[in-house]
Amino acid sequence: MTDRVVIIGGGITGLAAAHELRRLGRDFVVLEESARVGGKIAGGPIAGSGLPFDVDMAADGFLLREPEMVELCRELGLHDDLVAPAGSGAYLWVDGALRRIPPSVLGAPIDPDAVAGSGIVSPAGVAEFAERSTTGLPALEGDDAVGAVLRPRVGDEVFERLVDPLLGGINAGNADDMSIRAGAAALATAASRGGPFVEALRSHVAAATPGVPVFNGVRGGSQRIIDALVDELGDHIRTGAAAFDLERDGTGWVVRTDDEAITASEVILTTPAWVSAGLLASHAPEAAAVLAGITYADAVLVTFVAESDAVDHPLDGAGFLVPRDQGLLMTACSWSSSKWAHYDDGRHVVLRVSAGRTDDRRWLDLEPDALVDRLRRELTTTIGLHGDAATRISPWRRSLPQYRPGHLDRCDRIDEWLERDTPGLRLAGASMRGLGLPACVRQGRAAAAVAAR
Repeated sequence: MTDRVVIIGGGITGLAAAHELRRLGRDFVVLEESARVGGKIAGGPIAGSGLPFDVDMAADGFLLREPEMVELCRELGLHDDLVAPAGSGAYLWVDGALRRIPPSVLGAPIDPDAVAGSGIVSPAGVAEFAERSTTGLPALEGDDAVGAVLRPRVGDEVFERLVDPLLGGINAGNADDMSIRAGAAALATAASRGGPFVEALRSHVAAATPGVPVFNGVRGGSQRIIDALVDELGDHIRTGAAAFDLERDGTGWVVRTDDEAITASEVILTTPAWVSAGLLASHAPEAAAVLAGITYADAVLVTFVAESDAVDHPLDGAGFLVPRDQGLLMTACSWSSSKWAHYDDGRHVVLRVSAGRTDDRRWLDLEPDALVDRLRRELTTTIGLHGDAATRISPWRRSLPQYRPGHLDRCDRIDEWLERDTPGLRLAGASMRGLGLPACVRQGRAAAAVAAR
């Protein structure tokens, strides 16, 4: 039996696993079904925009407090190109105006006076938040939905106008359905302290290092990370190679594609949950059933590029979010040319507009021209966009796994079933323990380290 490790899936998790195996001197191959690797990290030009650079089609940065992406960029020679956002702070579109988001942790505010001054919440909602902010509640035990945990601690209106637009928006879901431990760990930690929730949030903020940004990106866009990994891994990557079957072979495995049968001592699965479920169904049916039950959200990102004087509202921040009760199709608009200096050519504004939630699939019913027209009109309403704009549509079907309460416990059970039923086979990636870039890199490298042993 060969000592090769086969990695199925060429997204950031699979590429990070391959990078770690290369670092450890192990033989490996990455199988990717599509014509390119990188998964949801992608960049490209915007036709007709006049921009002299590519623009990210999805993830454009990563959390800095989780070190895995910084370490990977350092090892790839990109450390000197890590940059902090140029624009800070963000807005909410509420009741016909853009309003600054008050200081918060994942949307949960820390100061009733700042909430009152923001104009985002009604006086009754502010009063409810102020009352609940000093009320001690029992410590959170186990897991629950973000809504079930936070509504009693911050009030319904604060939750719906501040917390859900952030957490529900970035995950294209609904914070009332989201696992707080898997999807909002900082809020889970604060709730686990018991006592007044706002005091716990303030402690979290106080523990942060002053002056350190929350996010980093790579100058030139996230696609540079993928390009560097491709250059490093070379012919260990095979695109257009869909693994359709796994077969036990003694103490190892045979991975079958349309073109070959590859023997392996270890297999790392980094594919979406439904793909992994299909490969595991005959070997680990309990794990496959749980994976098959993970739902995914469909989202779309439409990028607009216009002349700098074609926007009336000052783009003095990172962008804005839209609560679901405001009647817009868009969920968020990132002011990319203000957020990142490498997207500012001095002549244009770059706006990345998101739409789609698990409970709002209207964008899927629109033809491309109608989708662009609808979002253009909403940009006119919110920031005063006028004149011509070049556009690019980046649809991301079944792209964001939804972590329901108990998700991490289910992941633990999946690991136990795989250890029992499929020794030598491991599962990692966005369907498991975190869909942010650092979490995916962490999972991929950890799975590779175990496989290398």
